[in-house]
Amino acid sequence: MDPRTTANLYYDAWRNRSGDMTGVPLAEDFTFTGPVASFDSAAGYRAMASQAGAAVRNFTVRHQFTDGDLVCSVIDWEMAMLPGVLTAAEVLEIRDGTIVRGELIYDAEDLRKAMASSPAP
Repeated sequence: MDPRTTANLYYDAWRNRSGDMTGVPLAEDFTFTGPVASFDSAAGYRAMASQAGAAVRNFTVRHQFTDGDLVCSVIDWEMAMLPGVLTAAEVLEIRDGTIVRGELIYDAEDLRKAMASSPAP
């Protein structure tokens, strides 16, 4: 499978399924690093995505570039607790149709502040 096709399964989960990563081919030892949270397993990441996905109001892949097994996407998204649009770059490493690593890069200051002021569930 083309790495871009695999990456777009991942982005479809954010765009159309509120972060439900069911059917997205994440390696069991998938690692993710980002400015707010990092994960070292697919299970941990899937749990976070299903919770965070509920707050995502809009999600768009603005640009996407590939280099071998790497897919770099520039994404815009809106979350319920924040005004405006967040823009990020995300690099996914995909081997044999499976996402093995993700790195999300953006200024998360506003999101950290919103999370700190939100009441605990």
